[in-house]
Amino acid sequence: MKKYFIYMGVAIGLCTSVACTKDFGDMQHNPETLKVVPAGNFLNAILYDGMNTGLRESHRINNELMQVTVTEISTTDLHRYIIKNTESDYPWENYYLTLNNVKDMRASAKLAGEVNSEAVALTLWAWLFQNLTDIYGDIPYQDALRGYPDNQLQNRFDPQQDIYRDLIAKLDTANRLFVTSKGIEQGDDLLFNSVAVPANIIKWKKLCNSLRLRLLMRIAHKSPDARQELANMLNAPDKYPVMVNNDESAVLKYTNIKPFQNPFFSYRDYDFNGDRALSAFFVNKLTSWNDPRLPLWGKKASDGVYRGIPSGYKPEQFDDISGINASTLNTDLKKSNLIGTIMTYAEVEFIRAEAIMRGYATGNAQTAYENGVKASVTYWGAQVPADFLARPGIAFNNTPEQVLTQKYFALFFNDMQQWFEYRRTGFPVLPRGEGIVAGVDMPARMKFPIIVQTINAANYQNVVQAMGGDDIATRVWWQK
Repeated sequence: MKKYFIYMGVAIGLCTSVACTKDFGDMQHNPETLKVVPAGNFLNAILYDGMNTGLRESHRINNELMQVTVTEISTTDLHRYIIKNTESDYPWENYYLTLNNVKDMRASAKLAGEVNSEAVALTLWAWLFQNLTDIYGDIPYQDALRGYPDNQLQNRFDPQQDIYRDLIAKLDTANRLFVTSKGIEQGDDLLFNSVAVPANIIKWKKLCNSLRLRLLMRIAHKSPDARQELANMLNAPDKYPVMVNNDESAVLKYTNIKPFQNPFFSYRDYDFNGDRALSAFFVNKLTSWNDPRLPLWGKKASDGVYRGIPSGYKPEQFDDISGINASTLNTDLKKSNLIGTIMTYAEVEFIRAEAIMRGYATGNAQTAYENGVKASVTYWGAQVPADFLARPGIAFNNTPEQVLTQKYFALFFNDMQQWFEYRRTGFPVLPRGEGIVAGVDMPARMKFPIIVQTINAANYQNVVQAMGGDDIATRVWWQK
């Protein structure tokens, strides 16, 4: 596969592997080159690179903001809602890099008339671009990824509502393209193995529609059309099949054989969990429910109990905080093949439950909620205790807060979805640490990378004016 260093969604750099030629400029998105690269040959690299980007940001950014973990080193302020400008570079560069290969996968599929590969490419396109726009807000979209022959550097930014509209439409197109009587036409499929087992292409179609539910729910409060389409989808499972069990969850099951290793596989234990503890919020919630997921996610403190530390503590409290005998992330997660989630069945059920509660769809919210809870527990290989659904805090109380709190735990290590959902709903209710400066709230986005401001200054100024600023407090469209 070819890879690019991306700024502004434009290739400016590296070429690797057999798909490359000596003349990079002629090859870059060149249709003649794409004719000899089967679309399916792009797939595993896209999955692996896109997943690893999300996991890195989950571990480093999301978990700190969302009180899964709390860093115990005095130089990190993420748990105090401070995101340094330098953090913006990584997701921007790497998601756009991966999207270049998605674009080429689709182009190759169209040239070869490979409809399932094209539908898969559209599904991946929506997955990755939604992550980008939810991190930054308005981003280059229609003008992005302009390689051969344009090599465009000054890309205009598209409004987030337009990006969402197009992503939802592309997923609808993908749903109609899938031919379930055959698998992906060529290549390899690390996610669903649909080349070797053609019947598994239905899992791709269900991922496509499940992602569409996610997008529609995220903007349902802003769009009557999205609310109607959400209802249409949930009422038409034959036309819009979605995940119905854990086996259909979209999970990149790492082989831990190079090159498809869990990205934390080679981390030292300290680099994975030694400089951060589990938060008091995270531990206390799971402990209060006697939740069977806690020992799978966390490691007991040295005295044999689960104990978290407060998030958002004052800098001057560092010595006291670092002295707490606290629980940490379970190091088994470094080699887990369950951690690479694009989307799970549990999330689908929580979307269904919330949609019913808010009047967007019909059905039984309690059944959907309980299906989601059970699916999240069993996904991680735990057994659901016989009385679990009747326990205080778990027993259904018909409130969005309860559904979204359980959804939070179901989204454990699912890229930055916990943060996105909190920004949309305000749930779960997170305790506010004493060290968070008055007037500072949960970051609403990440700032644009500095290089964007320099190489695309005119369009940058336009988008800053349109969004109302380029700050971590600047709300994206669906938050306003």
